[in-house]
Amino acid sequence: MKRRNVTLGILALLPVIPLLAGCWSQREIDDLSLVAGIALDKAQETKVETALNKNGAARKKDDLISITYQVFTSSSGGGQGRGGGGSSEQKRYQNFTETGDLLLESTREISLRTERPIFAQHFKTLVVGDELLRTTPFRNFMDLMYRESEFRPSALVFVARGLARETFEQKGAKEIPAFRILKMVDNQYKSTRILPSVTLTKLLTYLQSKSSFLLQAIVKGGEEIKFAGAGIVQGQSGKLVGFLDEDELSSVTLITGKVRGGTVKFTDEETGQKNLYEILSYKSDIVPRVEGDNLSFEVRIESRGRLSESWVMGEKSFNDRFLKRQGEYVAKQMERSIRQTLEKIQKQYKADVLGFGKELRIHEPKVWDKVKSQWDQRFSQAEVRVQAKTIVAEFGASGSKIVEHQNPPEP
Repeated sequence: MKRRNVTLGILALLPVIPLLAGCWSQREIDDLSLVAGIALDKAQETKVETALNKNGAARKKDDLISITYQVFTSSSGGGQGRGGGGSSEQKRYQNFTETGDLLLESTREISLRTERPIFAQHFKTLVVGDELLRTTPFRNFMDLMYRESEFRPSALVFVARGLARETFEQKGAKEIPAFRILKMVDNQYKSTRILPSVTLTKLLTYLQSKSSFLLQAIVKGGEEIKFAGAGIVQGQSGKLVGFLDEDELSSVTLITGKVRGGTVKFTDEETGQKNLYEILSYKSDIVPRVEGDNLSFEVRIESRGRLSESWVMGEKSFNDRFLKRQGEYVAKQMERSIRQTLEKIQKQYKADVLGFGKELRIHEPKVWDKVKSQWDQRFSQAEVRVQAKTIVAEFGASGSKIVEHQNPPEP
């Protein structure tokens, strides 16, 4: 009986054994074009595409959009050439651009130019050119990214000032450009001019709710790239309506409180000398005020930091008057730059990219329900008061002194 039960058990397991082969659907890495980054631009053929089309490679299409895939080459382990290896001087990436009217069709077209199909499950960076985003709603060309499971939802999204694919070309770069852009985001603790990351998942939330938002902007000069302000995407249209420069982006992070570090440059008004305040800790609150039909906000800022560089000569670092004066100037500079940026966002762009609507929804949900359908317009008309409080806690490595200053409320 015992032997019979063992035999029956083995027979019952036999149909399951083929399902235990975990590598039945494997695809060898050497047989794939592993994607590091994707760039999207308004249709503009490359020289390679033009040459191929001229020699008979053209297909029926409407030129609407160009997609560029940055893939690993063999020297970076991803394999673009058989035989592997590759000299240390070889570029670690290769860019493939296809221009057409549908992104998936263009992606498939790349398989006619390389022996390895595109594999995007590991891609990290999406850069969109400003010309495309000014003329075409974001949601129109993002459908493929969300419909296809192969695209990674944690990839970060940026906007380029100019052609997006140019940010993927850097001569002599030891790192793959798409990965370099990704790592630059980690410097947020050193600067107020770097936005918190916008992933594909977060982008989808913005698009579905028709909320206005900011994207970190990238600019290329010579062979270098740099984070340079932010692009403003208007919620209702889903299009790029303009840019904030680097100083204005710094003010945005001060308003929203998304500050992990950074500096504030200000002038000592008594001497006219430049000084630098380094942020050690920071907190910002946006408080909505509703009085009848009047809607306003207060931005309350508290900051603790140190005077990291001072060009004021003849002052002692422990002098109460000196430290108090610097605290006053830092607070005034913060308030002044924030008001200027608010004026531009409210009056010129009429887009709430700062989270004021979110705070209204949390604190005054009934009011929010009445105004949410026309929120950007209501936001552009709302009064915003700004009050900064600074604490100069250190004078670099010279010593420590705490002096608190708070500007009086606006009349």
